[in-house]
Amino acid sequence: MDGNTLIKIGTALPTGTKEECTVESFIGGGGQGEVYRVRTKKGLFALKWYFKRNQKKVLKDSLQKLIVAGSPSSKFLWPQQLIEYKGQFGYLMDLRPPHFQKSQKLLDRVFSLSYTQVCNVALELADGFRKLHVKGLSYQDISWGNLFIDPKEGSILICDNDNVSPHGSSSIGISGTYGFMAPEVVRGEHKPDQYSDLFSLAVLLFQVLFLEHPLNGRRWAKIACWDDFAKKKLYGTEPIFIFDPNNNENRPMPGVQDNATIFWGMYPKYIKDNFTKVFTTGLTDRENGRLLEEDWIDAFRNLRERIFPCPYCNRENIFEEDIATNIICWGRSCNKKITPPPRLKIKLGKRERSIILNPDTKLYAYQLASHEHDVTKGDKIIGEVAKSPGGKWGLRNLTKTNWHYTTDDTKKEVEPGKAFVLNNKLMVDFGGAQGEIEV
Repeated sequence: MDGNTLIKIGTALPTGTKEECTVESFIGGGGQGEVYRVRTKKGLFALKWYFKRNQKKVLKDSLQKLIVAGSPSSKFLWPQQLIEYKGQFGYLMDLRPPHFQKSQKLLDRVFSLSYTQVCNVALELADGFRKLHVKGLSYQDISWGNLFIDPKEGSILICDNDNVSPHGSSSIGISGTYGFMAPEVVRGEHKPDQYSDLFSLAVLLFQVLFLEHPLNGRRWAKIACWDDFAKKKLYGTEPIFIFDPNNNENRPMPGVQDNATIFWGMYPKYIKDNFTKVFTTGLTDRENGRLLEEDWIDAFRNLRERIFPCPYCNRENIFEEDIATNIICWGRSCNKKITPPPRLKIKLGKRERSIILNPDTKLYAYQLASHEHDVTKGDKIIGEVAKSPGGKWGLRNLTKTNWHYTTDDTKKEVEPGKAFVLNNKLMVDFGGAQGEIEV
């Protein structure tokens, strides 16, 4: 170890087996330690090595348990192997691919996200933390700094997973990050757990959608001294949602938090209602006022199904039933009245959904099944919009069973790999779920 980094570049670290872990380069440092690019016989990895003050048995034991438990999802850069050297330790994890950017770059507008990409980010976040919580774990320090985003696909990666602990315990003493900690954690009334994770997740989602913080309005903009007292007041003792329907004291300040005002007007009511619940009722009712991951998954799947491009400028717009005949493209340079594409209305028991049929629309397994909240399983593609050689648009069956549709009182089969034409009022039997085409 030298004076510049904790570990000298070129050091061969033992792994507990015959192979070695060679330190190739320094990646970066943080509050707990430093991260290096290393090479083993299995390939390239990242190594997190802790500062001396963090070299504690309780942390080492916690890491061992996380390694044994295994990653809940591929979206976590999860601890894979403990490395010990000269009485100190660190752990191996997968390297972050270079196309994943720091999430702060989204707020800085280095890159932007379309509606579809926003939905992908939200779904992967909610699904990742759902799977973490199902394993009885809590993240405890969800924050903007722990999220990486692929701007092209809207995929995510979550780092710093060494803070994860079982629900109800905080073995390494992590409280979280101001602005993301739940109010009760800020006030010192509760340790971080799954309920506080749900609050932190909602903050993260809000920032992805609205590019501002849900509690940083006029009151935040007027703070002269940004010290612990101010932070505890804003996020702990007196939090007020910037769009609280019953309290306008903390509205976004014009010229300071314009993003929040602009984007708040662009999303449908059911999305805004979800955030309003979390940041009003959920500020005090930690067990009933915060949305479960499944609720966010339902909401963003619903949103993803209703996105369609403007035929004039190609900007993505959102279909809403109550304004279906009066949709105006939000693009300032466009602002044209647009007619949405054909839609597939699906009924499954008492549940109904309306899916916009764009040229690139996919039909997913969850749309034809009840309550499949595992995004990996539920987002399996089972159908797609396709264009025939004759130029007609249809829906292709990508399952292994026949679909059926009714036209002119005649029932016809749609075999796997085949498609049917999108004619108005055509009725489709997917086997368990019923659909109707609206053109």
